[in-house]
Amino acid sequence: MDNFRENHNMIVISDYFTMDIFMHSSNVVEIASAISGEINLPGEENAILREAALYHDIGKSQIPEEILYKRGKLNAEEWEIMKKHPVYSQELYVKAWKGKRQSPVTGKSIRHHHENWDGTGYPDGISGKNIPLYSRIIKIADIFEAITEPRVYRSYRMDNALELMESIKGKEIDPVIFEKSYNKLKELLREKASW
Repeated sequence: MDNFRENHNMIVISDYFTMDIFMHSSNVVEIASAISGEINLPGEENAILREAALYHDIGKSQIPEEILYKRGKLNAEEWEIMKKHPVYSQELYVKAWKGKRQSPVTGKSIRHHHENWDGTGYPDGISGKNIPLYSRIIKIADIFEAITEPRVYRSYRMDNALELMESIKGKEIDPVIFEKSYNKLKELLREKASW
């Protein structure tokens, strides 16, 4: 069985998805794909984006549950541990697809999905257009999904999601991509509100 698992990467990598990480990642895939339509990303590039979005949080499987699901704010030591998950995500993606159909662009996009436009993000503190395009899209989709869905530390959705995102435009998120996708995000927010 172990040999079978080693030769079927999707089975191996699926072991790192909990149901909540998979659901969040699947939602981020769809939001990122909607954003890519607004910025006219070609179909082949959209496929790479979708793959990076799907695997962007698998590294959270390497974070202790008492940190990952902690109610309330993480302390400084816990936060440093949590900040390692994009690196773990990249490592798991590369390991799972080693010698197979693997894109280095996808791995880098996974790694940098928590970088901030102004350089204050992690894990590498890169900024602006030095952040891979797919990472910048995933960042917007990830934040939008996180603040419009209930969380373990917050049992409600935020109705002022776009106002919040407007306040971090040019700081945490790419201002141009956000502006181009604003109407689509507003449409998605209306759809969520009707559920």
